[in-house]
Amino acid sequence: MTNCLFDRGHSPDPDVRPFGSSKRHVAITGCLTGILVPLRGCDSSQPSRPADPPIQSVAPHSSAAPSANAPASSADQKALRTGPFEKSFDGIRFSVPAGWKEVELSAAQQGFIDARFQIPTPHGDVTLTCSSNAGGIDTNIRRWVGQFHSPAGKGPVTGELDVGGKKATWVDLRGEFDAGPMAPANTASTAPIERMLGVAIPLGARDFYLKLTGSDVAVSDVREAFREFARDGRPTN
Repeated sequence: MTNCLFDRGHSPDPDVRPFGSSKRHVAITGCLTGILVPLRGCDSSQPSRPADPPIQSVAPHSSAAPSANAPASSADQKALRTGPFEKSFDGIRFSVPAGWKEVELSAAQQGFIDARFQIPTPHGDVTLTCSSNAGGIDTNIRRWVGQFHSPAGKGPVTGELDVGGKKATWVDLRGEFDAGPMAPANTASTAPIERMLGVAIPLGARDFYLKLTGSDVAVSDVREAFREFARDGRPTN
């Protein structure tokens, strides 16, 4: 424990003067050498564990080359199954429509979102993510709103949506998307994100969230089908 203090950035006091005696200097230098040699094995680069964000999101489009750690595009994701089928989560069930494809989560996405779907439209695929979180609906919706820089006249639109008897919150956001520092862990697509439709469903200790993201025109293509999918949710508690 004492050896690693130097390796972790605790530099000697710059105001300390050199030793007055050369013999003493040599003796102490030798002692220090014996102490410092094992320090080369100290590991001071342990990665910090990312905080669990309340809501999962998608990275903004960039013209720069993707990093080595960036998740694969939707075309590269392994398909698990294609609708129609029933999908159960902790506290709620949904009927997945025909053509909606559940895809495998990347290693970075596991633990942050519960499921991800690719939905084809005439203007390209959109992405649906499903997740549960205990952060509180109001807090998470404010986070969603803060991720979009909306143009004038296209601010957030919110409302209520009945989901199996639960009073859910509907959110429609447009503009320039910025997922923030947690983007790499939550990326679901490399396509540009221009619009998001979200549904926040109160389920007690852990609320449930649906997020549909993609280009403005593609999200418009599937808007009504997404609303119907959300309304058809069946809480199980």
